[in-house]
Amino acid sequence: MADSKKYYYLKVKENFFDSEDMKILQGMKDGYLYSDILLKMYLRSLRQEGRLMYRGIIPYTPDMIATVTGHQIGTVEKAMKIFEQMGFVEILDNGAIYMMDIQNFIGQSSSEADRIRSYRKTINAEKSMLSANESVTNVITEDVQMYNDSTPEIRDKSTEKDNRSINTSIARSSERQTSGLLEEAFITLQLNTGEEHPVYDKEIKDWEELYPAVDVKQQLRSMKGWLLSNPAKRKTKRGINRFINNWLSREQDRGGRRPPAGNAYQKSSGMRHGSRLAELENEDGGGFC
Repeated sequence: MADSKKYYYLKVKENFFDSEDMKILQGMKDGYLYSDILLKMYLRSLRQEGRLMYRGIIPYTPDMIATVTGHQIGTVEKAMKIFEQMGFVEILDNGAIYMMDIQNFIGQSSSEADRIRSYRKTINAEKSMLSANESVTNVITEDVQMYNDSTPEIRDKSTEKDNRSINTSIARSSERQTSGLLEEAFITLQLNTGEEHPVYDKEIKDWEELYPAVDVKQQLRSMKGWLLSNPAKRKTKRGINRFINNWLSREQDRGGRRPPAGNAYQKSSGMRHGSRLAELENEDGGGFC
């Protein structure tokens, strides 16, 4: 019988919770709640083959996810940040949530690889459509602006005042967006392609909340040094955040809360980082591509 392209069951292997991703997730504070939310989101997305949009058109808000999963809103908000950082989900500009590994759990067939490629193609197609819509909106805005500027004879003083107000608001909004885009990265980490992956203060604040016992900025410097020294073990663009979370999780497990600055701390920190580098030399650098 032909594949109907509609799957309403989740096929999970017996070692699902033994994977490194799930161990890291459940090792966090409230990690078992996060894994429960993740599984319920997988199930909720099955009817749309991995895409989460209420009735196909309305984006799921944290309030809505909290309602359908039975968890607190604050827990859901933290979980969604972690899911995005670890690559479990991808959230598009229109609010659509894609469960990135869902195709691995929808049974097995000879066309499994084709189905995964098709799923990735669906995500990219929706991204392209959103970009196209944004471009059309920008063109229309520019055409309206040109029309207003070139036909002053059809505008009275009131209309001219309104246009100046609108143009000022657009300019201020553009400045705010440009300022956000030009935010300077705290540090960059080398990828296996030779590109630099930027790490911003907002991400650091999230990690500091997730790993309160860790000096996140110093650990990022240590990661940069390790990646420079181990070019063969550098990560892909998708795998770099998992590598960072894996590293920070292990540091958190060591329980070494930062003492006051001083020579004693620097000496102790140096010894710990030296041990950390030696440990990573004997493994695959976090196990993430």
